[in-house]
Amino acid sequence: MHMPAQSSAKGPFEPWYKYGVAFLSFEMAVAIAVSAYSLFMTFHGLGGFPGKH
Repeated sequence: MHMPAQSSAKGPFEPWYKYGVAFLSFEMAVAIAVSAYSLFMTFHGLGGFPGKH
């Protein structure tokens, strides 16, 4: 197959690339924080179905 002269893997990044990476990093941090909070709630007996406290 014919490869394009400027491959997306080797060529310069698009202008929005850094914002995409920043957003994904922020989203990963939020997911880790939510998971840590969920584990904290579980191990301290504060979890459970809502309304059954």
